[in-house]
Amino acid sequence: MPSPSRLRLVLVVAAALGAVLAAGVVGILRSGGDQASDAATSAPTAPGPAPAEATASSTPPPAPVPDIPVRDSSLAAQPAVDTPAPVALTLPALAVEVPVDPVGIDPDGEMEVPPNADRAGWYRFGPAPGSDRGAAVIAAHVDSVASGGLGPFARLRDLNTGDGAVVTLADGSTATYEVREVTSSPKTDVTWPDVFLRDGPPHLVLVTCGGRWLPDVRHYSDNVIVYLSPVEP
Repeated sequence: MPSPSRLRLVLVVAAALGAVLAAGVVGILRSGGDQASDAATSAPTAPGPAPAEATASSTPPPAPVPDIPVRDSSLAAQPAVDTPAPVALTLPALAVEVPVDPVGIDPDGEMEVPPNADRAGWYRFGPAPGSDRGAAVIAAHVDSVASGGLGPFARLRDLNTGDGAVVTLADGSTATYEVREVTSSPKTDVTWPDVFLRDGPPHLVLVTCGGRWLPDVRHYSDNVIVYLSPVEP
């Protein structure tokens, strides 16, 4: 068994060696952190999604905003106005003709929209084109996988005041309109109760998405909304 003095010497040497090793480990960690920081600040910013580490530490993405929320999902219990349903929409100024399907409300409380951007949907729980009051709402996706890219409604923003629109109804008759206003607003700014009107002067409303694509929420930033007034035949 070593003497007390030799034991104290061994303990002192061990403590000193431990301090040196600890300092070395801290130095390595600090050096690695500095190098990572320098690399992050000197490397060029590449396009595309941020790395997973950055995403995890950043502010969570905003909650998705519905594409076309309806005013009140209880409207689904109400029958549509007794007017022939629309089957097609023609926009002569854009050389566009789009088939129109009757749609309702999906489980999320949004207006259903045909998944193929080459087809539009008419909100069947509201007025139909040709009705004597309220807003007839027709919407379509701006693009879709099913359509292989942009659909006809991607061109709504190119309409001008005074441009015409013709809606063909199921009984073969037509309802004619002209553009009154073309708007583009952030989805969060749209006052949807003013879009889905069941009363007031008759008019047609065309709705699609626009603005920037937001990959975090898989939505476009804006809604393009066109208001049209009826034209007497």
